[in-house]
Amino acid sequence: MSKSEWTRDTVVRIGLGAVVVGVIAVVWTLVVALRVEPLPAPSSRNTENLAAIAMSASRPGVDLDAAVDGDIFSPDRAAPATRYSMPNEKQASDASAGESEKPVVLGTAVATDGRSFATLKLGEGAPTLSHVGDHIGDWTVRAIERGKVTLVSANGTRATVAVPKPGT
Repeated sequence: MSKSEWTRDTVVRIGLGAVVVGVIAVVWTLVVALRVEPLPAPSSRNTENLAAIAMSASRPGVDLDAAVDGDIFSPDRAAPATRYSMPNEKQASDASAGESEKPVVLGTAVATDGRSFATLKLGEGAPTLSHVGDHIGDWTVRAIERGKVTLVSANGTRATVAVPKPGT
C-alpha cells in the first residue's frame, strides 16, 4: 500500500488526525509541566520568628550528669537550686509574672451538630478561628455559645468573654 492509498480512506484520515492531536497534547503538557516558576523572596516575618525562637531557648542549663551520677538514696542529698523543665515548659517565674491577656471575641457561630467556632484575636495578632479544645495563647476554649466564649487558662482560671457591643 502506498501513502496515497492510506490517506484516501476517511477512517484512516481521522485516525491520523487523532494521533497528531495526541502528540501535540503530550508535547504541550510536557512543556507546561517542566516550566518552573521562580520562588518568592523570603519575608521578614521568618527572620523575626527565628529571633523569637532563639530568645526563648535561652534557659539555664541543668547538670543532668551530676543528677544521674549521684546516689539517690544518700541521706545528705538535696533538691537542685533550679527545677529541671522541658524546653517548651514554662518556668515558675514565668507563671508568677501575672495573668496572661485574655483574647477578644470578634464573633461566634453556633451549630447544632457541635461544629461551633469563634473568631478570637489575642493582642495585636491576627484573628483566628477556634473550636472547642483549641488553644490561643495560654487559654483553652472550653465552650462556645451565642455571643460569648468560655476560656480556661493554663493555671485553671476560668473566664467568659463576650462579643463587644458595636461602637465600644
